[in-house]
Amino acid sequence: MFKSLILITLLMIVSRFIGLPANFSPLLALAVFIPRLTDNLRIQYLLPVSIVAATNLFLEPVNALILITMLLVFLITPTVSRFSKSLFWGTISSVLIWHVVVNGSVWLASGGSLIETYAAAIPFDLKLAVSTGLYVGLFYYAEKFWMSYTQSSIKILDRRTN
Repeated sequence: MFKSLILITLLMIVSRFIGLPANFSPLLALAVFIPRLTDNLRIQYLLPVSIVAATNLFLEPVNALILITMLLVFLITPTVSRFSKSLFWGTISSVLIWHVVVNGSVWLASGGSLIETYAAAIPFDLKLAVSTGLYVGLFYYAEKFWMSYTQSSIKILDRRTN
């Protein structure tokens, strides 16, 4: 478990610094997918949130209200994903929550027009939806390959022998 957790964490941290296009990141996909990796609720909630919070210290500063709402979305996404019981609906729901909550905080922080803020965010959030969907698909097929390779149905982060 420990080796797998470290590997996933390091890969997610590196993804924040390698220069991917804005909002094309595996982090929301990880938050959607993590209930399939472990039953440990602390890992499900804290891993995505802690990666975003820790790496944000080294990236371009973000308004505190916007950062808090981003962290909130990452915190609730595993629950949304678990209750949807579908990676597709978990992904769509999480991106919609992101669109409403994070862009609501952008509107509050900027003081501009609510409609203009949401309209301006649509292309950005569509890219988030595409990237999240692609990464969830990648995670799904990687998990499927790993499960068939190891002949085990134990979740990757719940394995005791790594």
